[in-house]
Amino acid sequence: MKIHYAGFMREKIRRNPITINPDANFFEARSLIHDKGVRHLPVVDKDNHLIGIVTDRDIREAAPSDATLLSIQELNYLLGKLKVSAFMTPKEKLITINPDTLIEEAVKLMRDHKIGCLPLVEGGKLYGIFTETDALDHLVDIFGTNQRGSRLTVAFEDKPGTMLGILEVFKKHNINLISIVTPSFMVEGKRIAAIRIQTEDCQPAINDLEKAGYAVLSVGKWPSV
Repeated sequence: MKIHYAGFMREKIRRNPITINPDANFFEARSLIHDKGVRHLPVVDKDNHLIGIVTDRDIREAAPSDATLLSIQELNYLLGKLKVSAFMTPKEKLITINPDTLIEEAVKLMRDHKIGCLPLVEGGKLYGIFTETDALDHLVDIFGTNQRGSRLTVAFEDKPGTMLGILEVFKKHNINLISIVTPSFMVEGKRIAAIRIQTEDCQPAINDLEKAGYAVLSVGKWPSV
């Protein structure tokens, strides 16, 4: 059986996001953002080429302040004439990725540049959009927190093959793994692993881990949500 998943944006991204035309006006953009409950609105031409992006913050900044002396009728007239192209962030200032970008690379880009979304572009056309919510969904998938089980925090020597002993204990007790996450930092010279296993009866495995020289620092139960 061939497994196609490889952790790229192409496999996880939600296609066909809500978009808007650059000639649409302020009210159209505001209505889409408010009514559809989105924070990022890609701006595309008739051929779906990415031109820019409008955010909920852009909408707030484009709106007149409460101190304006203009009447409601004057405001509505001016905002009705204000095109999206006038207050969007143009493509040249956007950070974009392609569908074959690794998901963790996309998350790091968002963190490093302090941005809330990344448009995916392929051949100049909008392929999809990756947002903070998508990044959090990916974190939930990686940790497997939608599955009932136990979470063990285990410390071990930072040597090749040391993790094998942990896996052998789980195999002995017929315990399936949900996820293993090892942070890049060390604690008192030890590697730390957050291991989620598909059982709530984990004490026998913990006993064997400790007999084998592994330090189990904490144990947590995580109910299915």
